[in-house]
Amino acid sequence: MQDKEKLMTKGRHTRVRILGLVSFTLVIAAVTYGFAEANTVHSSGLMGTGYGVKSPYKISKINYELDVENPTRFIAVDFEVDQENIFVTAGVSATEKGKIIWSDECECTSSKWSCTFNEGVDVLAADWLHVTPVQ
Repeated sequence: MQDKEKLMTKGRHTRVRILGLVSFTLVIAAVTYGFAEANTVHSSGLMGTGYGVKSPYKISKINYELDVENPTRFIAVDFEVDQENIFVTAGVSATEKGKIIWSDECECTSSKWSCTFNEGVDVLAADWLHVTPVQ
């Protein structure tokens, strides 16, 4: 009889542990989803920390492509724009109103833009992304 009680108690502990693991996994998934959803950056900067985007358009899904030979520099920036049938150029600066390093070329596929920097740009010089229409 005692062996049967031990097996039942062990089974309960196993179920509680599995339930706890599943709950923990769901919490982590919810937090990750919320963080990914907050990846859209508006022209006001990121929560007032001094980083952001300056553009008349809504810019999202920003991704910097690092230089393989020197990962302290990047060679391109990809992003999406909320409007189609426009032509834009992109640049980066260390501050919102600082000197802008403009990209050498920008290409568009649908609403996804990719702008390249032939010389590469120091990662520390890119706190702000500037996206402006081409005149």
